[in-house]
Amino acid sequence: MAVLPTDLVDFIQSGVSIIVAVVGADGRAQTGRALAARVVAPDSIRLLYPAEGNAALGASAQAKGRIAVTFSAPLSHRTIQIKGVCGTAVVAAEDCDAAARQSAAFGGVLSGLGYTPAFVSAICAYRSSDMRALVFSIEAAFEQTPGPGAGRAL
Repeated sequence: MAVLPTDLVDFIQSGVSIIVAVVGADGRAQTGRALAARVVAPDSIRLLYPAEGNAALGASAQAKGRIAVTFSAPLSHRTIQIKGVCGTAVVAAEDCDAAARQSAAFGGVLSGLGYTPAFVSAICAYRSSDMRALVFSIEAAFEQTPGPGAGRAL
């Protein structure tokens, strides 16, 4: 298991774009966008995602599929990929707070880039009652920022 340094923990919890892929029992990857991430132990991350449109992702998480998650900052293109094995979790109050805070931060970045309010609202909107959680152990992390260091293990 890998342990993330403090600067990466801060980065992935800052309100970046979070894209998730989980391999299902059929061997196919199911993808989606998460709303927020919480590092809950030195080697464990919780992701919060909307249930709507992500049924296949949730089923793959329940099957404890392999997971790859990219965390990317739109302004700098700084991107980190983390891999592991996942399972589902119950949404906690701290998750709802993280989703609200990180969605608002991501929306602020998108607005600053000139995206329309309607687009920002659509991409960042969620209902707490529709939120789901998955948890995964960190097995490996990689630098994926475009450039000569892309693909380097962290």
